[in-house]
Amino acid sequence: MTKIPAYWTSPLTHEFEVSIESVEKSENYYHIQIREDVIRPAGGGQAGDRGFLYVEDTKTRIHDTISDASDIVLITDGPVPEGSKGHLEIDMDWRLSMMRNHTAQHLFVSFLRKREEKLNVGNLWIDGIHGTVELVGAKLNHDVIFEAEEEVTKVIEEDISVNIDFVDSDKIGPSVRSREGLSDRLDKLRIVSVGHLDQSACSGIHVPSTGAIGFFKVIDFKMNDERTSVEFLTGIKATITVSNLYNEVLRRKYDYPYEMDQLGAVLDRSKEAIDIKQKLIEKVTTLLTSDPSAEWISSVHFKHEYLPGFDANTLKILANQIEMKEPTVLLLFAPGRKSHVVLKTNEMPREAAAYIRNPIIELGGRGGGKAELFSGGFVDCENSENLYESLVSLVRELIV
Repeated sequence: MTKIPAYWTSPLTHEFEVSIESVEKSENYYHIQIREDVIRPAGGGQAGDRGFLYVEDTKTRIHDTISDASDIVLITDGPVPEGSKGHLEIDMDWRLSMMRNHTAQHLFVSFLRKREEKLNVGNLWIDGIHGTVELVGAKLNHDVIFEAEEEVTKVIEEDISVNIDFVDSDKIGPSVRSREGLSDRLDKLRIVSVGHLDQSACSGIHVPSTGAIGFFKVIDFKMNDERTSVEFLTGIKATITVSNLYNEVLRRKYDYPYEMDQLGAVLDRSKEAIDIKQKLIEKVTTLLTSDPSAEWISSVHFKHEYLPGFDANTLKILANQIEMKEPTVLLLFAPGRKSHVVLKTNEMPREAAAYIRNPIIELGGRGGGKAELFSGGFVDCENSENLYESLVSLVRELIV
């Protein structure tokens, strides 16, 4: 490490005089190489700085910054004269957002690693909008992610200092997080420390203290057995996103009244309604194309239907509307947290209860009835479809 760039030691300094070394056009943009290492290029999972370049009377937007070997290259929307001098202004909204996102990512990963020591960072992307971190080596769940988010929030409130040190690679302790092989390639490493909570070898830019993060919010995650990808926001972007979402929930509350602490239950019921609708569509499609749930047992017509979305009363109405001319046993089953059953007979030698009462009791339900109609049900069914199939099988044996 021969020189230390300004953005490592003074990240809030945002104006510099620069020398234009070369200018090349590349598709719709221009690549402008400058001599001074004063603006941070993309690298290490972090986007490059943005801003403006002023040369004489020309103002050129800097869309990104990259490094070409050891050279700093500005990606701009216009050319400037080679060999000229310029004034560079860094977009501090973009940079400060990256700083917040990067420090928050360090804290978030640190808290997760306290729960899962084998956890490591895979792909990482930090820019001036959001952050995305891929976590590998251990399987996570929702609760662990939300607990780590809460811990980050507490540390933001404590406003802990973020310190930068340059340490000889052979003196790095085991508690310092670093990319594999990094200490073998460099004599010195830049260590970013957040109090005693986290120490990481890092080339990114960070806020001076955790209070500057403002607000941290996980907005999405994707999980499987091998990896977890988490997207998050910080600062005003996180605040606005959460506020907008909460306000939208409030608007909907007056269209469909519920208490705010009932939101989870409302969403669960909504998902249940969507699942029921899909099953009803499938059932109607099946009924219109064939009749697989009807069978003959000797001279008895045994018909049974699985009907999501029906309640006890509508099952009885439906059973009474179905015309039965020959000896028939009709079994209707409506699944749900409370599953309902109706059995109706026609021209059978025994009352309806004889074909259904014992099967319902055997499977943990209850019910009653007389003559040709029996109704019953089950509470807290874990697998309604399996229950329905078991009930059909038991009724079939009694018909025989």
